[in-house]
Amino acid sequence: MEPDKRGRDSGPAGSNVTEQDVLTQLGGESETQESQHKMQLWTKEDYLRSQREIDQINRDLKAAIEEGHHPGAPQVQRIIRRHYEWMSRYYTPSAMVYIGLGNLYVEQTEHKQLFTAYHPQLPVFLRDGMIIFAERELM
Repeated sequence: MEPDKRGRDSGPAGSNVTEQDVLTQLGGESETQESQHKMQLWTKEDYLRSQREIDQINRDLKAAIEEGHHPGAPQVQRIIRRHYEWMSRYYTPSAMVYIGLGNLYVEQTEHKQLFTAYHPQLPVFLRDGMIIFAERELM
C-alpha cells in the first residue's frame, strides 16, 4: 500500500475513510453539525479529560481481552456503553454510525494502530463489542 497525499494508506476499500466520512455517510448532516458545534464549545481541559477517559476505556478493554472475556459479556458491554457515552460527547451515533465506526477501527490503518498500541486484538474486540451493543441497545 502506498500513502496518499495525506499520508494515509491508499490500499483496500475504505482505508482512507475517516470518522467524519462515516458520520456524513451514515449519520447525515444533523450529526455532522452536532459534532462540529459541540467541539467548538470544548475547552482544552474538556479535550484532555476526554483523552484520559478514552485511554481508560481502552485499558479496561485490554484487561477484558487478557482475562478472556467475549465482546458480548456483560462486563465488556458495560465498557462498550462507556465508549458509546464517550462518543456521544461529540455527537449521538445511530446504530449504523456506531457499527460503521467499529468497522473503521479495524479497516483503517491509522485508527487500527491507535488500538493495537493497547493490544493487538483490541480493534476487532472493540468492533465486535460495538456491533453487539448497537444491535442490543440502539436498534
